[in-house]
Amino acid sequence: MFSLSQMFINQILMRISEFFIVILFSCLLLPMVGKSEVFFVSSGQEFFQAQNAAATNDSIVWRTGTYSDVRMDIGNDDITVMAEELGSVIFTGASRVNITGDNIVFQGFQYLNGALGTLDVINVTGSQIKITQINIRGYTCYKYLRVREESQYVEISYCNFENRLNLDDQNILSILVDETNPGYHKIQHCSFKNFDGTGNDLGIEPIRIGVSTQADYVSRSVVEYCYFTQCSGDGEIISSKASQNVYRYNTFENNPLSELVLRHGSENVVYGNFFINGKGGVRVREGQDHYIYNNYFYELDDRAIFLQNDDSDPLDNINIAFNTVINCAEVILGGSGDDPPTNVTFSNNLFVNPMGDLFEEATETETWLGNISFGELGIPLPSDGMTTIDPVLEINSEGFYGLAQNSPAINSAVPGFAILPEFMNIENIDSEILFDLMRQSRPETIEQKDVGCNEFPHNVTIQPNATEENTGPDYDTSTSVSIKNTPPIVNDLIEVNPNPVSNNMTIEFNGKSTGHLKVEILDSLGRIVDVVYEDNVFQGKMILSKNITDLPKGSYTIYAKNYNQQERLERIQAVKFIKL
Repeated sequence: MFSLSQMFINQILMRISEFFIVILFSCLLLPMVGKSEVFFVSSGQEFFQAQNAAATNDSIVWRTGTYSDVRMDIGNDDITVMAEELGSVIFTGASRVNITGDNIVFQGFQYLNGALGTLDVINVTGSQIKITQINIRGYTCYKYLRVREESQYVEISYCNFENRLNLDDQNILSILVDETNPGYHKIQHCSFKNFDGTGNDLGIEPIRIGVSTQADYVSRSVVEYCYFTQCSGDGEIISSKASQNVYRYNTFENNPLSELVLRHGSENVVYGNFFINGKGGVRVREGQDHYIYNNYFYELDDRAIFLQNDDSDPLDNINIAFNTVINCAEVILGGSGDDPPTNVTFSNNLFVNPMGDLFEEATETETWLGNISFGELGIPLPSDGMTTIDPVLEINSEGFYGLAQNSPAINSAVPGFAILPEFMNIENIDSEILFDLMRQSRPETIEQKDVGCNEFPHNVTIQPNATEENTGPDYDTSTSVSIKNTPPIVNDLIEVNPNPVSNNMTIEFNGKSTGHLKVEILDSLGRIVDVVYEDNVFQGKMILSKNITDLPKGSYTIYAKNYNQQERLERIQAVKFIKL
């Protein structure tokens, strides 16, 4: 027989009661915790006022339009600043933005045909920032977008960077690196297009990560699924000047004067990219422990891979594996000079149908493992690790080559290649080459893997992961701009009484207002719940009575916009009121 004292039973009942009270109280609090507000703005002044009023999780929404000379300083934490519709808000003139707050979403704007002198269009010092659906085109400025050393976890996605007007020595998107803390930044699904220039060392790279003094700093940034075309402002499309960065699944197409360059730093990974119809593929100038794996090089007319002979920081432990190089100019091995690369390993690559020779400037210290070549070598045939045989390729419907069914490259890989390093907070690094260029699975057993960047059979069509169509913003970025200055804002367009209000309110319109007038009531999410007044021939002073009995209790905004076509003058005012 088991029994409990009455006191113990009472204690249990009391604890159960307390538990349910806590649960009930927590449930009552949930709606309050998730509450947020939306502020609609149509000028720099209104933006300033909205940011002063905004709290955590609030949004500031720019009304559709074209605005000139708007400077936004986003200093609040945990807010969203966005266009009313993607691409519908265009800034020009001297417009720019400075993001110093943390946990910011900046979305949907276009910056077109402006001029800033030596200022940046977007400057970021905050952390946990998401910049998405932005188009910057035709600006005269310092940089299109700069992420400072103190920033961490900045994500730049679905943006377009195009056609900067000035050719000064400044790159387009700059990621700076802190000496102590990695940045962990991501540049994803962005397009970089049409930068004019000579291809010389002008410093007009579309992307630069780090600077020469930051070579030893760890960035751990990722550039992936981005598209680069007609980037001729500098010889470097991406200038990598820091350590532990990953460049993967990008497409470099029709860049006649430029290539991806590992300029400074070490332990950088170039993986799964398409290099098509341009000057070159990858140039490795300095550093140690670089990895060039699973890439497709096609019809490059000036070196597919270039290992430099440079005394500033000589190359060592350079690993090149599972690449396919077709119809390209030579692979330069860096043997000409006093500081040749050391410990260079080529593993399980395909080199096919060169424009001239396959290789030049051999150091004759290279390690060759499981490679297949078809064409004039241009260097002494290695004693091992290079099979000269037709790999038997076939072209697919998209114009890209893969292994035919009877290719000798199938199930021909050999062990000995270096596994890729894994960096903290960078996901999906294919350390043991378990996937091919198209992210199709490879066998775990090395000897059953295929030579080159693609595994047979090609269950996924060989074609670029990043294209002009699937990168950049989800709206037309070629929009023409007719510059319109930000309309002057007055605070006496309307007056609302009483506030708070229970049933009836009056809206008084001042005598300065003429032309088209529209007045709306918006709820706390910015949705239109009523149109109070609209007239194309409004002639001035008027008092309107409005019954709001049917509105639920809460916070609302009266949004009034008056446009005088003859004077080309706009008056905008938003007045908050409380319905009791």
